[in-house]
Amino acid sequence: MFGPYEFRIGVMLYYSVPCTITAGIVLVQQAEGNLPMAGAIATVANVIGCYTTPILLQLFLAKAEGKFDVASVLLKLTFSILMPVIVGKLLQCIPAVPKAVKKVKRWISIVTSTCLALMLWMKVSKAVEDDAFSGIKWQSLLILVGIVIVMCIINLTVNVSLSALLCLRHPYVRVMILMVSQKTLVMAITLVQILPETIGSIGLILVPLFVAHPTQIMVFSLIAPQLKKYPFDFNCPRFFPSKIVAMCDWLNSKKEAEAPPALSGVVIENPEAAAVTTQPNGHTAPVTDKV
Repeated sequence: MFGPYEFRIGVMLYYSVPCTITAGIVLVQQAEGNLPMAGAIATVANVIGCYTTPILLQLFLAKAEGKFDVASVLLKLTFSILMPVIVGKLLQCIPAVPKAVKKVKRWISIVTSTCLALMLWMKVSKAVEDDAFSGIKWQSLLILVGIVIVMCIINLTVNVSLSALLCLRHPYVRVMILMVSQKTLVMAITLVQILPETIGSIGLILVPLFVAHPTQIMVFSLIAPQLKKYPFDFNCPRFFPSKIVAMCDWLNSKKEAEAPPALSGVVIENPEAAAVTTQPNGHTAPVTDKV
């Protein structure tokens, strides 16, 4: 009823990867969340995910028909995901590089999206040529959508609970809900590319990815405006230890610009031997010396 065996592999693979990057940041910005926190979480999670995802896959696919070498997968992920991140960060240290990239940023995005689409098209075309999609029922796709929605609810519950435990304020709660609750498609596709062919049809493994990613974006794009419209904070309970309360306050601390001192009631000297005083209502009244 659920579909071919590869569908199960695709679902497990998709929910083994770390949080999303581009889609999450866009939704956090739309909901007026904390963008620096969103960028930091995306970077750290995807770097760590290069090493945790293959290990999780090995546990989930312990009874799979095909086996894969974890060390080989880790090495390939390091060169395909981690090394480009390191090189990109090093290039940002050169002042001329960010300025040059900013001018052609749109074209870089177009080229990246085109290459990703071509890669997917080749894999799906190979699956169609091998007649891998024959026998797939539309009920299986509906079950996939239902599984994705259930996983979205589970991720929301976990991240809201974690936000409450850390007593986060609404800008950070939005990051936890919209950023951490979603999964990245790029790493999932990269993993599919390096999986051994003995594990199953690559085209069929990609189907849950194609269903899950747009479904989760649709779900969280409906949640983002509501988070902006109805902000809520989590306060630390009184029974929490003082150290935990201090840590939560540090997590929520935000440096604010100091306001200029008020001028009400201040006497300002006038070079023409007169004085001007500011009144509380904002009007100024000249004061002259009477002889």
